[in-house]
Parts: sequence; C-alpha cells; structure tokens
Amino acid sequence: MNQQPTITELIETVSQSLEADGITAEYIKQLSYTWNALKRYLSEHDLFFSKESGIMFLEEIYGISSAKGYANLRPVDRRRKRAIFILINCAEGISLYRKKTYWPCDFGESYMSVFSDFLNERKSHDFALSTINRDIYTLNHFSKYLQLSKISDISSISPPIVQGFMKRLATSKQLPTLKSVTATMRQLLRYLHREGILSDDYSSAILTVRCRKIVPSVYGKNEIEAMLSSFNRASSVGIRNYAMVLMAVRLGMRASDICGLEFKNIHWEKNTIEFVTQKTGKSTVLPLTADVGNAIIKYLKEVRPNVKDDYVFLRMQAPFCKLNPAALHSIVTKAFRDADIVVNPGRKHGPHALRASLATAMLENEVPLPVISETLSHSNTDTTQIYLKVDMYHLRKLSLEVPDLTGVWMGGVRI
Repeated sequence: MNQQPTITELIETVSQSLEADGITAEYIKQLSYTWNALKRYLSEHDLFFSKESGIMFLEEIYGISSAKGYANLRPVDRRRKRAIFILINCAEGISLYRKKTYWPCDFGESYMSVFSDFLNERKSHDFALSTINRDIYTLNHFSKYLQLSKISDISSISPPIVQGFMKRLATSKQLPTLKSVTATMRQLLRYLHREGILSDDYSSAILTVRCRKIVPSVYGKNEIEAMLSSFNRASSVGIRNYAMVLMAVRLGMRASDICGLEFKNIHWEKNTIEFVTQKTGKSTVLPLTADVGNAIIKYLKEVRPNVKDDYVFLRMQAPFCKLNPAALHSIVTKAFRDADIVVNPGRKHGPHALRASLATAMLENEVPLPVISETLSHSNTDTTQIYLKVDMYHLRKLSLEVPDLTGVWMGGVRI
C-alpha cells in the first residue's frame, strides 16, 4: 500500500505541476497563502490532509461553506476554494483543474437536429471551447426567436428573418456580443446552404458590427530579445517553452496553432511549417527558420516526454497531453516579467503581442501589407491594417510641424 504524501510534499508536487503548465509564479504565490494557512490548521488540529479536512478548513477558517454549492463567493474566496480543491484533485490522482464543459443547448424540437449537426461540424475543426460556447449561445437565442416568430421549418429562414433576429438582439446586447453573434450566424447560414437546407447563401444579409479597434501592443527588438534570453534553457520546461515562444516571435503563429502543432505539419525536407489555422481555417505555409528548427530539435531530442502523441508540444508531467493556449499565454507573461520588461496597465503581454511586434517590425522593413497578411494567416488585408496604427517609423515621416504660438494667450499669459 502506497504511503500517503504529507501536506508539504503534496503542495510541492502541485506547485511544480502548475509551474510546468505555465501558471504564473505570482498566481502560485497567491495560492500558497491558503496552503500555508492549511498547514497551520492541520498541525494545530493534528489532522492529515483529505477532502474532508480541506472542506472543514475552508468553512472554519474562511466561512466558505459547501451548503450552497459555493455560490456567490468573493474573488478572494473563490481563489481560496480553488487552492484547496487543486490539492484535493492531486491527492485523488485526478486532473488539477475542473474540466470546462460546453454550455447546455436549449434548442426547439424543430431545430434540434440541424443545430446539433452544425455544432458537431464546428467541434470537428477543434475550435476553442469558448468559440463553441459562443455558437451555442447564439443558437439558443436564435431558436427562441424562431419559436416566437412561429417558424418551425428551418428552410423557411430568409434575410428579413435573420435581420429581425439581429435587430432584436441589438436592443439588449452590447457591441462585442453582437459582433460574436454575427460570426456564428454567418457560419450557420453558410452551413445551411452547403447542406442544401437553404437554396441561397444568406450570410451576406448579416450586417457588419463595428467595435472600436484597440491599438495593438508591441515590443521593440531589444525587449523581445531580452524576453527570449530570460528562459532557462538548462531545464526541460525552459527548453520547451523557449521553442514555443520562439515560434510566436519569429513566425507570428497564434497560440492555438503552436499548441495544436503536429509532427505532420513540420516538413524538414522543405524547411517549412504547413498547417490550417484554427481561427480562420486558412492553409498557411511558413519558413522553418534555422533558430526555430534548432529549438524544436533540441526539445524533441532532449526533453520531450517519451510518449506516442501526434502533438509536438506536451506537458512535462503526467498526463502527457498537449498544452492549451492559456498556458502559452502564461509562459509569455512570465518571460516578460523575468526579463524585467515594464508591462504598464493596458499593454498586452501574451503571444498576440508577439504577433503584433512581428507585424510592426515587418512594416518597418518595408514588407508589403499582403505579405504580412499571409504570414499572420489573416483572412484579408483589412485585418492587417490595424498594425499601421503602431508603425511609428512611417507615421513619423508624416508628422506635422508644431505651429508658432507667439502672440497666443495661454493661461492668461501672452506667449
């Protein structure tokens, strides 16, 4: 019979696993406050750690009760509860995190089959959970609208019906929500046309919802190189993380595409990386540069877990499975902090900021916009044009001279 680990050993194991998954040191430190209080509680009451003693600790020390399913907790209490349940999951040999699930589908009976088939096709493309839940949210609302409109046959959908649905949502939803709904509705209408349910493709009936574009966050060459130098390439986790982040820096790949990279996507004989982007579904071919190739080879030869898996980048501890994009975001954030790079409020610090930095550097080097668009796997050059806002090198050439203020009154004083 295996001996039960002590609470100190359990906390150490969990901390290492969280760090390997790319959870930030700051967040682990916040969890450790609860763990330290737990250690004192167990010592004072002469208890071993178990699910029961952990729940008892939450209730007695913080007043966090399970009676109402831990509903309506303050943010600090949610973190305390999460800290204990991570230990419980580890002690019981299950995943450290509660697995996120799809939202419930509330479709009318007349639309259940078609909407479910549409969702299954979307899931087959391995879209993010948040994307599928966005689809479910939209379909739930669209189903209710069709029922209120007494439309029982999907083939009866027409542009006026679709536009009526969007106008109804516009009265109660915010612009970002409407923009998300339009994306799902266009995909749904194209699917219905492909399947022969609708005679025409009505996706063009969905009007564009324009939200305020946020200026991308970019980092200079020196900041990027300092961030890359912060990785400890003597450790297995550091070798893996460096290879992943280098792909974002040099190639501008999205986090979802890096985490979803498979061995079949790397063509060593042609020095290319070829894949279909998860966000846009666009086929992309990128050059396998020497430094990226060498970083991947070092990871594969020296530290990658010896398991059969199609994905290139895996967790370094069991269960050995692919990383998720959120983990890569944490890895990049930690690297910026380790490099002592100032990240002011509002300045993004994840993989997408690395894409923006690459695009800006290409603009400075006079690379044409269509080439940058292809590199970043954008569906069109309109998306790429947002990076023109941070192209300071060329914007500076268009700057205007400050007019002479002599004789102008400012603050009651003539200059």
